[in-house]
Amino acid sequence: MNEYKLLSYTAVDGIPTFTDSFIRGLFERMSQEGLVERVFYDGTVSTPDQFLLTMKHGMNRLFVVEFGGEIAGFCWLNNFTLRTAEFHFCFFENLRGQDAVDVGKSIISAMLAMEDGRGNPLFDLLFGMTAVDNTPARFWCKAMGFGYLGMLPSAAWNAELQQSVAAHYWYAERGKWNG
Repeated sequence: MNEYKLLSYTAVDGIPTFTDSFIRGLFERMSQEGLVERVFYDGTVSTPDQFLLTMKHGMNRLFVVEFGGEIAGFCWLNNFTLRTAEFHFCFFENLRGQDAVDVGKSIISAMLAMEDGRGNPLFDLLFGMTAVDNTPARFWCKAMGFGYLGMLPSAAWNAELQQSVAAHYWYAERGKWNG
């Protein structure tokens, strides 16, 4: 596997690790590659400015993925509860196939290994959902070896159809994750 880096979007002494224009550019690339409707299935984010505000002020923890020396996507965590979070991924065209699985497994392992300032794990469980018609995401989740909780009817909002649709639920548990 080519070397990958997981770069955190955060502020160090009040200075962001990425510029606003860089974060907007992630959305623009996602749009150019036709990924917006898959990643933001519910229609909550549809412009670069909405993406920036969501990642900057929306209780999300964004990470940029670099692969082979190039930006290859991003992932983020949200819906935090005590020792759990929901995960989301978006990989660009330059990170597909087995490389996307290998990098994804490394990312999940790194997230499950995150600790607080006292050496305690931040997360015991990471979970996510994919709309039933998102076939590429379903194949990737299976290849990742995520645990599968099942399909829930009407669990995801489809902005294009203006109706709720079924979704698959996946998870990775610290201590049992063997990615």
